[in-house]
Amino acid sequence: MQNKKIRGLVTPLGVGALVGVTMLGGVPANATSFNTTFNNTCKITPSAVASPTSETQAASLAVNAPDTVNAGDTFDVTIIPPPISFPNSSSGASVQNVSRVKIDVLVPDNADYIGADILQNTSVGLSGVTPSLLRVNENGNPDPNGAILRLSGNNQTIGNGPNSSKSSEGGIVAKATSGTATTFQLPQVTAHLRARSAGDVSLKLRTAGAAGTFGNDANFLTFLPKATLVITAWAPTQCSPRDGETAPLNAGAGPLSTTRIIEADKQTTTTVVAPGSVKNGSEVTLTANVNPA
Repeated sequence: MQNKKIRGLVTPLGVGALVGVTMLGGVPANATSFNTTFNNTCKITPSAVASPTSETQAASLAVNAPDTVNAGDTFDVTIIPPPISFPNSSSGASVQNVSRVKIDVLVPDNADYIGADILQNTSVGLSGVTPSLLRVNENGNPDPNGAILRLSGNNQTIGNGPNSSKSSEGGIVAKATSGTATTFQLPQVTAHLRARSAGDVSLKLRTAGAAGTFGNDANFLTFLPKATLVITAWAPTQCSPRDGETAPLNAGAGPLSTTRIIEADKQTTTTVVAPGSVKNGSEVTLTANVNPA
C-alpha cells in the first residue's frame, strides 16, 4: 500500500506540471515570437520504495528573437520558461517542494555569445538560491567556452554538475503553498548575441550526446520533488523531447527559433584604370576595382 502511495505521489510531479509554457508580457517590436510544440518524456525515480517510471505529455515552448539581422550586428534572444504547477498532496502524501530545477540550452552556432540578463520581476514563488545563467561544458562545470547555457540556482542540480544531489534540497526551490496546488515561475532570460558573417542562428534545447538519451542527468530539464508520507520521498526527474522511453528525439530537439543573418547594404567605391591615350582602332584594357569587394 505504501508503495502505491509513493508511486501516486511522484508521477504527477514528473511531467505535466513542468512542461507547459505560457507567454508573459509583450514581444519586442523587432522580435518574433517562435512557438514549438512537442512531446516531452520524463524518467521519475522515487527513492527507496518504488521502481522508476516514465510519463509523456505535450509541451510548448516560446522564444522571442528577430527574423533577420545584419552580419556583425548584436541582437537579443529571450527565453521564456514555463509557469510550473504541482499538486500539494497526492494519495495522502504531502508535497513539500520542488528544488534543484535546471534548464539547459545550447549556445547558438554562427553567433558570438556576449552575455545574458535575468529579467527582473518575471519570476514568482521562488526561494532558495537566486536563479542565474551560467555557461557550462558537457560535464556541467562552469566554462567560458562551454557549449551550454544553464538556468539554475548556482548550478545546484540533481546531477551533471559539481554541486549535485538526489536526496537533498538545493538550488532553486519552490515551496508548497496553501490550497490544492502550488504554481511558480522561473525568470525570463535574455541572451545577447553578435551575428557572424552568414548562416542561421538557431536556439536549441540541450539534446546532443548524453543529453539526448532517456533518463540522463544531462537532459535539458531536471528537478527534484520532495514529499512526506511517514518517510521522506525524493523523486529525481530527467526530461527529454521524445514521444516515449524508447522513441527517438522529436521536434523539441530542433530549432526553437531561427534568425537569418543577411549582409547589410554597404557603400562601395569603384576605381577605373585606363591608359591616358590610344591609337584609333587599338584594343584598350579597362580595369575596375570595387572596394570593399
